[in-house]
Amino acid sequence: MPEKSDLALDKLLEFGGFPEPYIKSDNRFAKRWRRVHIDTIIREDLLDLEKVRDIKSIEILIDLLRARVGSAVSFTSLANDLQVSAHTVKHWLQILENLYIIFPVRPYSRNITRSILKETKYFLYDTGAVDGDFGAKLENTVACALLRELHFIEDIAGSRAGLYYLRDKEKHEVDFLVVIDNKPVMMIEVKTGDDNFSPALFRFGNLLKNSKVVQVVYDLKRKKTKNSVIMLPVHEFLRDFQLS
Repeated sequence: MPEKSDLALDKLLEFGGFPEPYIKSDNRFAKRWRRVHIDTIIREDLLDLEKVRDIKSIEILIDLLRARVGSAVSFTSLANDLQVSAHTVKHWLQILENLYIIFPVRPYSRNITRSILKETKYFLYDTGAVDGDFGAKLENTVACALLRELHFIEDIAGSRAGLYYLRDKEKHEVDFLVVIDNKPVMMIEVKTGDDNFSPALFRFGNLLKNSKVVQVVYDLKRKKTKNSVIMLPVHEFLRDFQLS
């Protein structure tokens, strides 16, 4: 029998974390709720805040982002898809952030200016809206949990907290890096079923020696530890995770 926390994770992956679809746990209801939810935000909240004429293109932009969760996003590529300028795309993305539809995860760099210039990943506050494979849904769910904890730390402790990803010139990559008061404290790699340690964790772990290093796996038979890198099931990580 799966643990209750395991079942809760499956519900989050399928229906998202908003109360109505999560509690109802019905796919038809969730689709209707999601359509109304986004439509209300775009056609009411957006028009209250911004003078935006091309509502249809913003709806298309949301669909493009839903399909690219977990991937670095090129402003130029999005601009070409939407046939608008890169400047317009950046503005629309900022609007969607302000409306709490998406949130950015930028590549980590000690030089913050350089970090902003590199490609950003975008995740959805509504995990159930992800239009990608299971891995994308899982990564988005972990991203939401990490962001929630970081917001809690900022509110309670007054610390500055940020969520980033790691990538070097050789394209070694780790999904998430938690930074508190400009100090990297934890890196997290998310896998659906691979019980082999990601080599990138050891590579970046040697560079950021004070960071806790964790690989979380959805379908994991047993926990493992290797050279201070911990591997554990995703639902246990989400259940017990806290930085405060």
